Amino acid sequence: MTNGRSKAETSERFEPLPFAVVGMGASAGGIEALLNFFDNAPAEMDMAFVVIVHLASDHLSRADEVLQRVTDMPVMQVSTTTAIEKNHIYINAPGKHLEMSEGYLQAFDRAGRGSPTTIDHFFATLATAHGSRSIGIVMSGSGSDGAAGLSRIKEMGGITVAQKPEDAHFAEMPQHAITTRQVDFILPAADMPEKLLDLWNNAKRIHLPITEGADAAEKESTPTAGGAERALGDILMQLRVRTGHDFRHYKRATILRRIERRMQVNGLRDIGAYRDYLRANPDETTALLADMLIGVTQFFRDRDAFDALRRDVVPQLLDGTKGESQIRVWVPGCSTGEEAYSLSIMLAQAREAAGFETTYQVFATDIDEPAIAQARAGSYVSSISSDVPAELLRRYFKQEGGRYQIVKSVRERILFAAHSLLRDPPFSHLDLISCRNVLIYLDRAVQRQVLELFHFALRAGGYLFLGTAESADTADDLFTIVDKKSRIYRARTVLNRVKPPVSFPSLGPANIAPREELITTTVPANMTSGPEAPERRSFSFAALHQRVLEEYAPPSVVVDRDSNIVHLSTTAGRFLRHGGGELSSNIMALVLPELRLDLRTTLFRAHQTGGSVEARRVKLNQDGRAVWVNMTVRPFHDTGVNADFFLVLFDEVQEHMADEGLPEERGQDPLLVQLERELQHTREQLATTIEQHETTVEELKASNEELQAINEELRSATEELESSKEELQSVNEELTTVNAELQARVEDTAKANDDLQNIIAATEIATVFVDKQIRVKRFTTSATRVFKLIDVDIGRSLFDITHSLRYSSLADDVKQAFETLKLIEREVESSDGKWYLMRLLPYRTADDRIDGAVLTLIDITARHQAEESARIGEERLRLVAQSTNDYAIIVQDPNGTIVTWNAGAERIFGFAEKEVVGKNIALIYSAEDREARVPASERDIAAREGRADDERWHVTRDERRVYCSGVVTPISDPSFTGFAKIARDLTERKMREDENRDALAHEHAEREKASLSNQLKDDFIAMLSHELKHPLNLIGMKAEMLPRLPETRGIEVVKETADSIRRAVRGQAQIIDDLLDLSRVRTGKLALSMAPVDVAAVLARIADVGESEAAQRGIELRMSNRAQSFYAFADAVRCEQIFWNVVSNALKFTDRGGSVQLDIARDGGMVRLDVVDTGQGIEKSALPHIFDMYRQGKRNPASGGLGIGLALAKQLVEMHGGRIEARSDGLGRGTTLSVWLPAAAMQAAAPSHGEDSARPVAGARVLVVDNDIEATASFAALLELEQATVQVATSAEQALELLAKDAIDVLISDIQLPGIDGYELVRRVRADSSLAGLKAIALTAFGRDEDKRAARRAGFDAHLTKPVDFPELLHMLDVLLEPVRAKRRDA
Repeated sequence: MTNGRSKAETSERFEPLPFAVVGMGASAGGIEALLNFFDNAPAEMDMAFVVIVHLASDHLSRADEVLQRVTDMPVMQVSTTTAIEKNHIYINAPGKHLEMSEGYLQAFDRAGRGSPTTIDHFFATLATAHGSRSIGIVMSGSGSDGAAGLSRIKEMGGITVAQKPEDAHFAEMPQHAITTRQVDFILPAADMPEKLLDLWNNAKRIHLPITEGADAAEKESTPTAGGAERALGDILMQLRVRTGHDFRHYKRATILRRIERRMQVNGLRDIGAYRDYLRANPDETTALLADMLIGVTQFFRDRDAFDALRRDVVPQLLDGTKGESQIRVWVPGCSTGEEAYSLSIMLAQAREAAGFETTYQVFATDIDEPAIAQARAGSYVSSISSDVPAELLRRYFKQEGGRYQIVKSVRERILFAAHSLLRDPPFSHLDLISCRNVLIYLDRAVQRQVLELFHFALRAGGYLFLGTAESADTADDLFTIVDKKSRIYRARTVLNRVKPPVSFPSLGPANIAPREELITTTVPANMTSGPEAPERRSFSFAALHQRVLEEYAPPSVVVDRDSNIVHLSTTAGRFLRHGGGELSSNIMALVLPELRLDLRTTLFRAHQTGGSVEARRVKLNQDGRAVWVNMTVRPFHDTGVNADFFLVLFDEVQEHMADEGLPEERGQDPLLVQLERELQHTREQLATTIEQHETTVEELKASNEELQAINEELRSATEELESSKEELQSVNEELTTVNAELQARVEDTAKANDDLQNIIAATEIATVFVDKQIRVKRFTTSATRVFKLIDVDIGRSLFDITHSLRYSSLADDVKQAFETLKLIEREVESSDGKWYLMRLLPYRTADDRIDGAVLTLIDITARHQAEESARIGEERLRLVAQSTNDYAIIVQDPNGTIVTWNAGAERIFGFAEKEVVGKNIALIYSAEDREARVPASERDIAAREGRADDERWHVTRDERRVYCSGVVTPISDPSFTGFAKIARDLTERKMREDENRDALAHEHAEREKASLSNQLKDDFIAMLSHELKHPLNLIGMKAEMLPRLPETRGIEVVKETADSIRRAVRGQAQIIDDLLDLSRVRTGKLALSMAPVDVAAVLARIADVGESEAAQRGIELRMSNRAQSFYAFADAVRCEQIFWNVVSNALKFTDRGGSVQLDIARDGGMVRLDVVDTGQGIEKSALPHIFDMYRQGKRNPASGGLGIGLALAKQLVEMHGGRIEARSDGLGRGTTLSVWLPAAAMQAAAPSHGEDSARPVAGARVLVVDNDIEATASFAALLELEQATVQVATSAEQALELLAKDAIDVLISDIQLPGIDGYELVRRVRADSSLAGLKAIALTAFGRDEDKRAARRAGFDAHLTKPVDFPELLHMLDVLLEPVRAKRRDA
């Protein structure tokens, strides 16, 4: 409560700013206009400027800096609450919208991605805060923002300006503002500052002496008299005479505010000058009327009030009209129609939701005819999207360009008409009246009469919907409150309800005269009952009073025959006073109580006698002193109004004067004398009263009897008349409305007729309308060029009119058109060589009657000439077709009979034209095609599908075969129907294609043979590898046994011998693998498994292996960056193969005492390996061939090798996307081999291995399966030396028997076994659930990738290639047996 009170007190204490505030709205192209404006604006304008531009929330604006360049006024970007000062420029920050509150600018975050009504919102707050000191300017931009805001500024008395569309870069915003008819000035941006200065300077000098008394005038206080009041009366009179609209019932403050605004716009300083300007400029009357009729409205204005109406009233209307045919709604003062459409949408939505079939009708009226026209159009700017909910916008509006159009289903429920609340009859039988923000502009007395009018127009229980600033409190006897906050009322039921007067009591010109005259002239209008006679309306009681006062000077009152005061003099008021209760104009109720009895008697006697009667002297006590009053009543008749009146005179006599006439000399007691006189007077009054009473009683008895009879008759007549009057009134209203609609439709029809005339003129189609007797009814101007028609020929027969057509069958065609009622078309030629398309069509009326015919003539001379040219062209094409030699063109009839045969057909088929014309086209087809009815089939396909393509062998005259490609197409012409066959000789091309096809088949067969040969070679190499690796495996096993036997363990010579054997075995196995891989690379069967590989670690392992060989040969092997990791994207196995080949090659060709250096490093996006040796070197001529297959160069032949290692390395490197190079300065100067592999973007996790145990297979139960008894025995012996328990099987069957009897941990099996092979053996093992924990290793000489995949698919856990690397086998067994050992430890 405290906060609310303090805020209210602050608002009341706020004084408007002493300077003007200019709101400027701009969008696209607006910065250029703003620069132009401020470049021409002086720094001292005594105004503040607030610029609102459309900016995205995420847009960084430098508009303030740009504007500061062209003006000396400070420019500020507003993002928080800011006090406003004159000669400052304020601009909204991105994502903010501004509001004007007292003397401050408040910034708020804008909802969404940019409100389309930012300018409208600011203009509305500016108008509310600063009223007539606000100025709104709309500048360049797209959309309609700002248009609604200008209307609000103009309503509050401000000035509105729009940029001239021709001056704007984007004219859409200014144009929308102009179409609202609320813009005062349309100027280029550069001319605006000067105009604003003129307006503001003039506004400061405007003086309205009656302005201060405006509010007081409404409270019946005396305003300043003089010329200003007369000028105001003249202005309203001019407005009424020129426009027909009377604004004297409008509130005085509203009228003065509107006139002051027009004075400011026109640069006038006082109201007298404006009156003269209005008289001299009739156009200003229209502008003043537009200001008076400012209608600020919007869709669903005051949303809470509309929600209350939807919630509390609409359901009652629908329920209450279930038995009624229609809901009737009236919207007086509808302006541009937004409120009427809002109600219509609300009713449509509620009716559909409730499922009622009751229709509704909305009457929307206003005195502003341009606004009514705009409302009828139902087209509104896009800014209404902020007022209308999105769902209603989609459902009841159509978006057309940048505007929203009301849908037809809503529009057809509303009737718009011009109607004045104060002048025209109301609508009747209404369920709802929505009159919002109209009553606030009317005087309080007139408001009561308007509410009475609404009550009469509503049905019993009908609803009244007023604006938030209005109420029906002045008519609480007619309306009850439904929702006070939302201003919703309901009509009370009133007995003997009668329609109030249609015309409101005229206040006359005296309404704007000095206050005393106003009172004296308005009393009869308020106090007299019944309608005034026509001659009395122009009568002035002031003139009557003046004439009477020429004879009688004392204070006086003029009363009528019913004792009602019609006029009183200035000094008569002290004898009258108002008491409590209802206000009355009867003199008996107003006169002082001391005078009332004597005055009643005197009036009665004057009425009876018709003469002047003087009452006795009556004593009054006033202000502590006694006075005597003589009252005289004089009846008189005035011929001006033909009525009788009574003049009551009050003659005041001082007390000492009254004492002079007393008979003191008689010696009587004065008090006694006075009492006797009063008694005598009282007796006379009593006698008079008794007489008056008796007379009155008799008259009343007679009158009562007559009135009873009359009352019965009048009651019946009144009811009938009242009913008839209401019906007639309703009919009259609807007829008025319908007439307005019909007038609008007549105008639309006239416009449509104009459009039709312009279309006819634009098309230049000669048209003649004739009746059933072929008499001319109407014709177009173009028709006069063909028919010699003039205006006087209307009514003459068309056949009597001379024309230039060569058309002898015109009469027959007209007759045929009437008989068949069908369109007749002819192409006719005129005498001047022109061609026309004549179309004759019966004239059919709207009620489907034939009322003549329409003859149209379309000039087709150009088309006819084109057709003639086309015909000549076709003829030429025919000649070309006949003479061409490359294509055979054969025309045949539907049965296949040849009609034409061109030279090309004669060349291809050998037949002359005369030999084949008339014969069937089947003669050029082969016997097989003729039997298959191919010619007829081609014709059927062409007729059905439009064409038939074929490529086939045909037969010539000399029985030769020719291959032709052709097409058969149908020919459909009024002159001929058949088919055309076009064929081209492709015999030579066909023969070439056949030869190519045979060559391709031969090549395919050769490729198949080569592929088979490669497969046989691969199989041979694989078998050779197996056969070679088998003895190597045995040798390797023996070499592994030598240092492990107890007899030879620890003997150095034996260890060196075993190492030499192992190196030899590894080298021979590598040669065999290289040979096999090279074959697979060449055939494209080698696949890489790419992953990030630590190539430095791979190189280190190879260096470790090669160190012993290098040491034996006296070669120093070094590796740099051994501790650093380098990752390449490569296949780990192939990478090791590449490195082994290049390192072994370097060792092979380096002599004793030499050295080999291994360097690895990053080189851009690659990993680079350099193998630098000091060996034999390479000749310069041999370097290009160093990577060729089987090529070793002229180096030491004792080095051995097959010359495939480097060739294979090169192929593998290139498969990785890398490269390999060799460099050497010549023989004896060493060689450098460099390998580049793509660097990896990530590192692969290196497998972690636990420390090898001393005996990884100790205690393991191993079954070795191999058909080579010697190799198996050696292998078993090796494993037993490692403390493993080994069993041996030479076949799969024997292995299965051993597995069934004994517990086995690991199965090591060869693949090639007699009978059941190794794959089938492991499958059977895996099928036995009792052997689920058995580990299986494939041991074979087949080392291809497909061999490894096959072993995995069969069920092996690992795959080893012969000859076996025994340490690798032990490591694999260690890994596989670890779960077994862990299980035993747990047990």
